[in-house]
Amino acid sequence: MERVYRPQSDVFQVTAGADAVRHARDRIVAVAIGWGVPLAPEALGDLRVCASEVVTNALEHAGGECRVTVRWTGRRLLVEVADWSRRAPVMLSPGDELPSGRGLLLVQVLAGGWDWERTERGKVVRFAFATDAAAPTAAVTEPGVPLVAHSR
Repeated sequence: MERVYRPQSDVFQVTAGADAVRHARDRIVAVAIGWGVPLAPEALGDLRVCASEVVTNALEHAGGECRVTVRWTGRRLLVEVADWSRRAPVMLSPGDELPSGRGLLLVQVLAGGWDWERTERGKVVRFAFATDAAAPTAAVTEPGVPLVAHSR
């Protein structure tokens, strides 16, 4: 018998602080595990890294506060981080000599893609992880989801 998944979501605020990124990352992973999202341990590790990078960017570059939305569609785990800056996120090249700034490059590699859009109050950066059962290169047709999603 095939398991039926109902769409689920979890939304929470993050405010800059000593453990803010760790708490956000841990919550995102715990929610995925709690919902029974079929991701391999390696993919859960990649989810941790991607969540850390995107939340860190929002807190450091957009005023120290963000809203995280985690959605489970039954096929993909979607993570959206909304902040209050309308500045476009910048993905640096691997050869850049700066000591930081490669977070979105990590998200690109680990999640297989990311995207963003401006909102009335700022922007939303998002990435998605396909479940182990989903085809790794399947096009995403849900609104507001990256065209490429991660599967391992």
